[in-house]
Amino acid sequence: MKHSRTPVTQDAATSTDASERRILSQKELAKEQRHAMYQSAKERRATDPRYLAMKEAAKLQRRAAYQKVKEHRKAVAAEEKAKRKAEHTAACARRREESDRELMKFVTWMAKASLPQND
Repeated sequence: MKHSRTPVTQDAATSTDASERRILSQKELAKEQRHAMYQSAKERRATDPRYLAMKEAAKLQRRAAYQKVKEHRKAVAAEEKAKRKAEHTAACARRREESDRELMKFVTWMAKASLPQND
């Protein structure tokens, strides 16, 4: 059986102006009732101490998770920096050893060439 589409008169309680009465379709009336229920639930949540405590706990949990991720990111960045620094130090040491060897070869060659007995 189909529902009849007869207009429904709105309650004075759900009307924005109690003196004004409009004829609403069932669809419009249902929409306004859903909106009114949503608004009242929103007001209840805004003052409900359990809901507020739950929101605060969730906020603290999000902050703690963010701090944990932030610390992990910092630790990884510090490890990478230390690794890069160690690689750089090792490369500098290798270059220094090579240049010292070349210098020693040159100094040794010059020393041998300048001795009077080598003339």
